[in-house]
Amino acid sequence: MTLRTLVHRLCCGAVAWALLAFGADAQAASSKFDSHLQQSLKRGSGNERVIVRVKPGQRAEMAQKLRRAGHAVYGDHAGIEAISVHVSVAALRALANDPAVESVSTDADLDALDSKKNSPSSSTTTSSGDMTTVSSLLTTLGMVNYGLGSSIGVAVIDSGLQDDGNFTGRILEFHDFTSLSPAVNSTPYDDYGHGSHVAGLVGSSGAISSGLYSGPAQSVRFLVLKVLDKNGKGKTSALVDAIEYVIANKDRLRIFVINLSLGHPIYEAAATDPLVQEVERATRAGLIVVAAAGNIGRNPETGLPGYAGITSPGNAPDAITVGASRTFDTAARSDDRVAIYSSRGPTWYDGFAKPDVMAPGQALVSDAPANSTLAQNYSSLLLTYNQHTYLKLSGTSMSTGVVSGLVAAMLDVSRFGATQRATQLYGGKYVSSGLWVPPPYPTANAIKAMLQYSATRLKDEYGVEYDALTQGAGEVNGLGALVLAYVVDTSKPIGSNWLTAAIDPHTVFGAENVAWAQDVIWGTNVLSGTDVMSVNQAAWAQNILWGTGDNDNPIWGSAEDDNVVWGTNVVSGSNIIWSTNVVWGTNVLWGANIVWGGDLIGFFDGENVVWGTSDGENVVWGTLDDGNVVWGTSFEAYTYLSLLGIL
Repeated sequence: MTLRTLVHRLCCGAVAWALLAFGADAQAASSKFDSHLQQSLKRGSGNERVIVRVKPGQRAEMAQKLRRAGHAVYGDHAGIEAISVHVSVAALRALANDPAVESVSTDADLDALDSKKNSPSSSTTTSSGDMTTVSSLLTTLGMVNYGLGSSIGVAVIDSGLQDDGNFTGRILEFHDFTSLSPAVNSTPYDDYGHGSHVAGLVGSSGAISSGLYSGPAQSVRFLVLKVLDKNGKGKTSALVDAIEYVIANKDRLRIFVINLSLGHPIYEAAATDPLVQEVERATRAGLIVVAAAGNIGRNPETGLPGYAGITSPGNAPDAITVGASRTFDTAARSDDRVAIYSSRGPTWYDGFAKPDVMAPGQALVSDAPANSTLAQNYSSLLLTYNQHTYLKLSGTSMSTGVVSGLVAAMLDVSRFGATQRATQLYGGKYVSSGLWVPPPYPTANAIKAMLQYSATRLKDEYGVEYDALTQGAGEVNGLGALVLAYVVDTSKPIGSNWLTAAIDPHTVFGAENVAWAQDVIWGTNVLSGTDVMSVNQAAWAQNILWGTGDNDNPIWGSAEDDNVVWGTNVVSGSNIIWSTNVVWGTNVLWGANIVWGGDLIGFFDGENVVWGTSDGENVVWGTLDDGNVVWGTSFEAYTYLSLLGIL
C-alpha cells in the first residue's frame, strides 16, 4: 500500500459519516457546511447562528424564505452575497439542499488575540521625561518619532477606542457594531481596553508620555469600529459588516489600512470562509488588511510548539498576516526570538504559507482605559506614567497593531517621496497648484513585498534560523521598509526599474549592522535576488491574488467575476531565483507529524509533506474526532484555550 493510498484512507474517514447519514445525494449538500456545522449535524440537535452565502441576486428571496419558515434573519451582507440567520440544526439540511445556497458557515465567535498569560506582571509608576524620548518599540524597529501618517486613515476594528490625550483630534468616526442596530457616529468608548491598546501601537502620539509610548505612525487618523464587547467577544457577522462599512466609506474618510487584531478558528477553506471573502473584497477595493496570525503556537499540555495554528482571517492570502516576536526591550536583533505562543503555518485546509512577517508583540506597553475590563481584571499588568494608566499586553494582536502603524507610515513616506521628486522636477509652485497628479500609493501586494524583503531573519537560542512557517520572511524592519517605500516610483510601467535611488540592504540596530532577508514568499516559493524589488512587478497589481494561481482551477471564482489575474508568470526578472518549495523543504524538522496529536493533517515522508490527498477538485483532510482534535480547529478546543488564557 502506498503512502498516498494510506493517507487517502485515513483522511476520508473524516467525511464518511456524511455519506452514511444522508447517502450520495447528501454528499454535495454536506460539502456546503463548515467543519463546526458538520459536527452539529452529527449531533443532530440544537440551534446555530450561521452565515448563508447564496448565488448572486438570490439574497433577498432567501431572506424572505427563511423568515416565512420562522427563522430569525439578523444580518444582510451584500458585499459577499450572504445573510445571517438563526436556525435549528434540523433546518440546516434543507438549507444546504437549496440550489440557491453556495455555502453555510458558522457565525463564529470572535476573540481578541492578546495573550494575558504571557504578559509579565510589573505594575509600576514612573514620572515624566523629555519629549524627545524614543520608545523601545520604535528603537527595535530602527525608527524614531518621525510623526508620520497625517495623510493616512487606519480603520481599527476592535473593542473601541477611548481618547486619553494621545489621539485627540484624530478620531474620524466611531461606530458600535456590537448590537443588532449599530450605533452610528456615537461617542468613542472602549469598555474592554483591547482596541485602545492596539490603536496606541498603531499610532499613539505619545503626547502624555513624553514620546515614551508612541506608535510608528504618530499622526495617523482613526476610523474606530467596535465589534468586541466589554468581555472581548464578538460575532463574525458584525466584523463582516464593519469591513463593509470601511469599503463603502474609504474614499470619503481616506482610509487605506484595516487592522484586524482578532479572529476565530479556521472551520473551512478560505474560498468559502465569509470573513476571508470579505477581507479579499477589501483588498480588491484597494485597502491593505493587516491581520493577526493567532496565539495558538504551543500545545497547552506539553508547552511544545506546533504548526497549523493560524486563525481566520489570517488565512486570507492577500492579508498581511503577522506573528509575534520577543525583543527583550533591546535595540539589537541578535537576541530577538519568535514568541512561543505565536501561531505557525500553514493554514488549515488550504496549506497557505503563513505568517507573512513577524513584529514585536511581547509585553508591549500601550494605552488602555483605567475602567476597562482588561485594566480591572489584570491589575498586575498596569503601568502608570504621569498619572496616566497604561497596560502591558502580549500577543499577535499587539504585533498586528505595530505593522498597521508601519504600513501607514510607509504610505505616508511614499507620497512624501513622490512629492519631493516632483518638486525637484517641476518646482514647488506647480506641485502645490493642484495641477500635479501624484502617483498611486503602493498596493497591498507591493507593501507586503517591501515588508518581507526588508525584514531580518530570526534565529532561536541555538543560532538556528526559524523556518518560513514559523517566522514568514522575518521580523519587520521599520527603517528598511520606510526606505523602500520612499525610493519606489509607482508611476513606472510594469516590468521597468522603479527604484529612484540605490539601496543598501542593511539596517543598523543598536551596534549591529543587520542584513535584510531580501526574500519574498510567493505561494510556497521563496523569491530572492535583486530584481524582486528593483522591478515594478505585475505581481504587485491590485487585482493579483498573492501567491500562485492556476488558470484551470482558480480558488477564488472566475477571473471574469472577481477581476483576479491568475498564473505563475507574474513575477519576472533575470536576477530572480525561484526556490523549489523551500517552505516545505527538508530543513523544516517536522517529527512524526505536524500538529499535536497523531497523524492529524499530514505526514513527512523524508522529502515532502503529504497534505491529505487530492481527489479531483477536492482535498480531503484528517479527522476531527475526540481523540484527534487539532487545537484551534474545533469549538471545544478554542473554548479550552480561551479558558487557559492562551487566546
